[in-house]
Amino acid sequence: MMEGKNVTKDKARLIASYLLSLSLFALAGSIIYFTYEVAIIGKQVPDILVRIDAATEKIEPILGEVDEIADLVPPILVEVEEIRKMIPPILEEVEQTRKMIPSILREVEQTRNQIPAVLKESAAIRGELPGVLASANKASDAVAAVSAQVEASRPLVTEVLQEVETTRKSIPPMMDRADGLIEKARVAGKEASQGAVTGVFSGIIMAPFALIADVGQGISGISEQEAKEFTKRDFELIEQAALQLLNTGSIDDKSSWSNAESNHYGDIFLTETYDEGEYFEIECRTLVFKLYKEGDLLKESDRSFCKTEDGTWDFDVD
Repeated sequence: MMEGKNVTKDKARLIASYLLSLSLFALAGSIIYFTYEVAIIGKQVPDILVRIDAATEKIEPILGEVDEIADLVPPILVEVEEIRKMIPPILEEVEQTRKMIPSILREVEQTRNQIPAVLKESAAIRGELPGVLASANKASDAVAAVSAQVEASRPLVTEVLQEVETTRKSIPPMMDRADGLIEKARVAGKEASQGAVTGVFSGIIMAPFALIADVGQGISGISEQEAKEFTKRDFELIEQAALQLLNTGSIDDKSSWSNAESNHYGDIFLTETYDEGEYFEIECRTLVFKLYKEGDLLKESDRSFCKTEDGTWDFDVD
């Protein structure tokens, strides 16, 4: 028994000595490998130092930038804090908006419910469009006809305006003499009646509203045959234009008249005034009449007029 135990111990010692030798061998190998690695690292140390120096040179400006960034951090933090303070009212507004969504959705629903009625009304209006378009076409045709009439009447506008201007200019002298004419109306009516009964034109021009018959023909110096070319309205316009010059005109003044219906027009010139000598204390004036039709001169004549005691104008009929 004892011998068996001794053998076992010897074997254990032998194994332990082998393991120790193996460990020492492994340790030696490790030391050799470490030495080899240290030698290799030693060769790389200069390059590593150079790289470290280069990295240090790069790190320094980075550190400066880091310092600048560090200086910017406090205001950034302040701004972040301000933004953070703004978040609650924003969230509150969002909450209010969220609360409004149901009412908005209800309104949208009501609007959607109204769409069929609107579409129905639109369809009804669309059905009426042909009639409306037909009416519009009729109105367009009417407008075209009116435009044609207006265009046809346009050439007459100038002549009408000239006639209105002539009438307008004759109004002031009429108004100035209104008081005197009222007092002398009875005498003027009597003389006009006598002229109409006898059929002899006395040549007295009364107020524009009481002119005796055919005075326009007489004062313009045209014959009875020549007068057939002119209308009653022509002679009325001639009388108005002549009265304007006789009552308020000055030498070289001109008074024009125009009748769009007959295409007649004319110019009357005041060429002379005199109130002494043979006609002492009598106001007299000479008028030259030029009568035209469509650009052609039909008649040119002159007439002298003198004012009578009753304020009317007297002339001699040829």
